[in-house]
Amino acid sequence: MNRDALWLVLVLLLGGGLLTMMVAEDEPAVVEEATNDESVEEETCIVGTVKITNTSAVSGFDCVPLDPHSLAHNHPAPVLSVTDVVDDGSIIVILGHVDHLHPDEITITMSFDGDVSLSTQANAEGDWSLRAESDRQESIELSIIATHPVEGTASNTTLVEIERTTDNGDDAEDDTKLDSTEDEGQDSTDGQEQGDNGSESGTGSENSTNDSDNTTQPAEPLYDVSDMGQFWLDVFRCQSGQTIEAVDDLTTAAVETHECSVSITMNETHITIITNGLPDHDFESTLACSQGNDCTAAQSYEWTIPRSPTNDTTGGHDATNCPEANGDYECAAALGEVAIAINGVPFYGPEDGPGGDAVASQHGAYEEDRQPIELGVCHAHNGRGGTFHYHADANCLHWHPDEGETIMDYDISTPAAVALNTANGSHSAVIGVAMDGYPIYGFWGYDDAMNVVEMKSSYRLKDGETGYNGIDDYVYVDGLGHLDVCNGHFGPTPDFPDGIYHYHSAMTNGEGGMGFPYFLLCYHGETFLDEGGNGADCSGFGETWGPGIGPPPAGCEGGGQGGQLANVEDVAATVFSPFGMLWTLVAALWFLRRRAPE
Repeated sequence: MNRDALWLVLVLLLGGGLLTMMVAEDEPAVVEEATNDESVEEETCIVGTVKITNTSAVSGFDCVPLDPHSLAHNHPAPVLSVTDVVDDGSIIVILGHVDHLHPDEITITMSFDGDVSLSTQANAEGDWSLRAESDRQESIELSIIATHPVEGTASNTTLVEIERTTDNGDDAEDDTKLDSTEDEGQDSTDGQEQGDNGSESGTGSENSTNDSDNTTQPAEPLYDVSDMGQFWLDVFRCQSGQTIEAVDDLTTAAVETHECSVSITMNETHITIITNGLPDHDFESTLACSQGNDCTAAQSYEWTIPRSPTNDTTGGHDATNCPEANGDYECAAALGEVAIAINGVPFYGPEDGPGGDAVASQHGAYEEDRQPIELGVCHAHNGRGGTFHYHADANCLHWHPDEGETIMDYDISTPAAVALNTANGSHSAVIGVAMDGYPIYGFWGYDDAMNVVEMKSSYRLKDGETGYNGIDDYVYVDGLGHLDVCNGHFGPTPDFPDGIYHYHSAMTNGEGGMGFPYFLLCYHGETFLDEGGNGADCSGFGETWGPGIGPPPAGCEGGGQGGQLANVEDVAATVFSPFGMLWTLVAALWFLRRRAPE
């Protein structure tokens, strides 16, 4: 065989191999096209199931039971149930559940006293609550119905009859009757709570206005420490059925009409608090609004706290944000949400975006030269996306608009002056709840001798430091003030005279210095924070970043995970076309053939 014949065989072999690859690549499309053109008898699924393609199955599909959601546009009507009714003689709280394929689209409406009507939305789990105020001493009939406005469907009407007598008080709940227009079994619990919910406790005069002016010395127990459900239903503002006044952002020239919103639902172990994050008092958005046109706006917050707070005895926690706690307690966020105010606005940690002590900077302890930071009259401001939040207590939660007060009536010129605004000889009222379920009270509390005193922090600045480095500039000194390493203590309060662990807001320490950490630095109790997953903590991103707020935490910049794909470009399929490769090979062989010696 001569050289030309060998070259020919080589070209044919390589060309045949490439043609085989081309045919194999196009074959599925040919088979698919042929299948579509032919009329073949297909296997079917039994009635009540639907065929779903599954190439790994022998038949090429699976028979899956029909989803009621996909049968038609209309869904089954909502099914309403009332799980608990609490009446203390003036405030009625109804807890319930609704079954529906889209429970968060369901509106619960309650009417009573003739023309009074209240409504709320169920949460994603179908839980809901309604609160009404009535001083009537005779029978009260509540009519409750669940509707799905999107499709115009509705549940049966459930009637709740409350019999009040002159000695109703603790026994008012025992005279409650539930009825349904169709089914007497509408009061089934659906796995939720039932029975007594701490209803033997009234709201207490100190909580009827949520300020510290009406508090009294502790006497009879008002609430059950082992079941805080009723307590939080009573102290939280902005709930459906309460009077909600429109408030104004004083940073803008316009007069806004912001309205706060709070919804509380619960099961046997968890309390879920849903809010729009708007305060119930006038406020200042500050620099994010005035410089970045990013003013306070409604949010969609949902927090879960324990219904029965329990002390954390496990230890072994990451101590990065609370080094003085030595891992004994779970650290609160340095930049993000650490607690919830009774109006649904989040309390934030002590640090600002650049990493300094935001409150200390506001009061002139150091100059924040990394970025302008400004806290408004409420020791609060908003971050990116209009997320309004408090960094310290500035008495805005004690505002008395019904008495003609405005928040401008309070003196916040110095840390010491702030607490004096509410110095009236009484224990402060609750201003919020920590993520571990323990309450946060205002500046004033009981000392060991049951005297009402200003609660002092036990943190002080390290020698030579100013707060410029935030948490790292402070050291805990046991006994310096009244409060422990987390900024709380165990003791009696007007609501819990037998004692409960609770936190206090603080503006000064035991030496008269800054009252770091102002709300709390760690959680004395167990939280549900780890139930949200183990992703990166980017709580500062979208919340504390913006004009006057500071940069997002490390790892939360840009597009987040997956950013490494940003520079990938598509390559045209013709670059690796079998035809192109074949002709390239032929040209190469022809060139080599020309150069080869005879």
